[in-house]
Amino acid sequence: MAEVVLEAVVGLLFENLKSIIQRELDLVWGFKADIRKLSATLSPLGEVLADAEVKQIKSKAIRKWLVRLKHAAYDAQDVLDDWAIAETNRIRHQPAQSDATGKNYRAHLVWSSFMSFINLKRLVFRYKLAKQIKEIRERFDGIAKEMSDFSLIKKSVDVEGSVVPPQSISSGRVTSSTSVEPQMYGRETDKENIVKMLLENINNEHVISVCPIVGIGGLGKTTLAQLVYNDDRMHKHFDVKIWICVSDDFNVKRLLEEIFEVVTKRPSGKDNLDAIQNDVKENLKEKKFLLVLDDVWCEKQDEWNMLKNSLTTGAKGSSIIVTTRLKKVASITQTISEPYHLGGLSPDDCWSLFRSYAFDVGKELEKLNLERIGREIVSKCGGLPLAAKALGSLVRFKDEEKQWEQVRDSEIWELDEEEGSDQCPKILPALRLSYNNLSPRARQSFAYCSFFPKDYKMSKEVLVHLWMANDLLQSERMEPEVVGENVFGELLWHSFFQDIKKNEDGKIKTVKIHDLMHDLASTVMKSEYSLFEVGMPRNVIKSSIQDDEIRPRHVSIILLGSSETCVVDVSNIYRFLSSHQRHLRTFFLFSNENEGMFASHVISIIYGLKNLRVLRVEIWNAEISLPLSFGDKLKHLRYLNLRHCGLSSLHGESFRGMKNLQFLDLSKNSKYIETIPDSIGNLGHLRHLNLSENEGLKVLPESLGNLTKLETLKLNDCSRLITLPQSTNKLCSLKQLENKDCCNLRSMPSGIGEGLSRLEKLSLWVGVGK
Repeated sequence: MAEVVLEAVVGLLFENLKSIIQRELDLVWGFKADIRKLSATLSPLGEVLADAEVKQIKSKAIRKWLVRLKHAAYDAQDVLDDWAIAETNRIRHQPAQSDATGKNYRAHLVWSSFMSFINLKRLVFRYKLAKQIKEIRERFDGIAKEMSDFSLIKKSVDVEGSVVPPQSISSGRVTSSTSVEPQMYGRETDKENIVKMLLENINNEHVISVCPIVGIGGLGKTTLAQLVYNDDRMHKHFDVKIWICVSDDFNVKRLLEEIFEVVTKRPSGKDNLDAIQNDVKENLKEKKFLLVLDDVWCEKQDEWNMLKNSLTTGAKGSSIIVTTRLKKVASITQTISEPYHLGGLSPDDCWSLFRSYAFDVGKELEKLNLERIGREIVSKCGGLPLAAKALGSLVRFKDEEKQWEQVRDSEIWELDEEEGSDQCPKILPALRLSYNNLSPRARQSFAYCSFFPKDYKMSKEVLVHLWMANDLLQSERMEPEVVGENVFGELLWHSFFQDIKKNEDGKIKTVKIHDLMHDLASTVMKSEYSLFEVGMPRNVIKSSIQDDEIRPRHVSIILLGSSETCVVDVSNIYRFLSSHQRHLRTFFLFSNENEGMFASHVISIIYGLKNLRVLRVEIWNAEISLPLSFGDKLKHLRYLNLRHCGLSSLHGESFRGMKNLQFLDLSKNSKYIETIPDSIGNLGHLRHLNLSENEGLKVLPESLGNLTKLETLKLNDCSRLITLPQSTNKLCSLKQLENKDCCNLRSMPSGIGEGLSRLEKLSLWVGVGK
């Protein structure tokens, strides 16, 4: 079941059209009538979106209608962005007209418009733009006519609205969140059973005892394993404790590298599997260890045996806990008599967990009238802690019985799911209900989380930047970063994030989402997102999109395994991207291996994606160079992340055409980058620049001072950087400047800080120099 969230997309398009109509702009002269008609068509469409999104749950026809509307809105936005770039270039190359005001200014516009027709290239562009706008207008007219078939009701929706009061985002509940629940309900007996099982198997005939914890998604297997792992008796019994999140990638080499790093507190640094196995054996010799392998899916006996045989030098009494949804995995791994089958919470425990999320501490007695309805809601959770938390968070700010009754009586509970298996479970109605009650902006932002692999540690800062790059945080009242903070807080408050990690200042640094939440996000984005997993055990390439009629807007490629175990066939991916290159807005590439697999194909694949907004390439130790026309080809790009990609060179004009770029991360490219080209000064919309951990970086250009919208500049661990350019003082929007551990930084620009009136955070390290 594919769902669609539209308010944010259509709302942005509507605002952009209004802006065009209100301004006297040369490029729209002659076909503003079509713009006005398009805007008039969008207005009634926007009024019924909220009702349509509710009714699509049970209506396939409405769901398909919404998909067509969303793709039409995307295509219209692409056309308007093309126009905006051309308009910016026209103004930039236009001679200054200091006295062109009033009637003289209008006369100047007419003259400029007349002269533009002389320019053949400009004439062709105007003709093409007029044709595209007319086609889009007719497309929306057709969609609007179909609207009458669905009896949709007009509803007022505030896209910027949030059901979370701003002050509650920083409340004690959120700031005390950890990867282990602060209070457990109904799992004490389960914890005692597993601890007893592990301690009683000290003298077991097996050197290593393996205890699988088995259960469906959302039961709390990981939480139970954490309770056991952190029990004081485990600290006393085991010499070493190791926790590894396995998920889809049961790569023996990777798992052994992580085990080695935990045991020795240093990375392996070796590429040969045999060498890593020997190192692990040596460092575990005669040590009693507890290893937790969380979220295991691999059903291959030989893979499991290879890992387990690498751990046999551990002392007798060593144990492994495996959490899995699959009975076959439990059967393959177990050595203790039976796997531990985890059941659901009892009704009373489930109610206690729900209540802890639904009420403020000490306020339960004030809302006794809601307990009866609350227990009826809890009865629909099926004993799943994840569902109880989600529903408790959902009703937290609903104080009336009628509001709780609406949750209890929602038709979502009656849905007959068509999807669902061990590999791809059903989406829990409780999670759908919580998702539907988010603000429109939060729903769209949450769906974007599906682009990351499961169990991925998502940086809060990166998430907000990605939402901004996709125009999800536009607001007339607030800065987009502030809107992003509110959206993040809303998702956090409603239990859509877990495993929250904080930095030394107590601020949230990374989060994860539960597998079932990831499945929900993927379902929402099904009509526009494609996932390729390359290098699976059987060397398959699988895509989340099966319908040839669907136009993907976002693509993630996850490289699993290594060149030792699989050969990457790029042709299928290349054909897919080539056939959809006009539509793609996001391109993610993740690699799990410390090698540059697939790197030589990256640039050629993305070169034709002319409407790309987001490019994130995460391939360790590759060697990538940006060609001369890179920026000219990707002129719509807002977000560029080439972190840890081994950039071998940056051409002087690499950034020339990237007028819309807001976020640039070139960190961790080691010795390769020595200078940043002057063309970086052309990035007039750049807000965040990260050049940290570039050991070879020596010089920053004076053109850096042209980045008057820059808010964050990170230069940490640039050990060869000697000084900052004098123009740093011109960065009038800068809020955060970091250059910690720049041990060779000998001096700072004179009067540093005089022009930095908005600076909030300054982290400097000025060394003695050599």
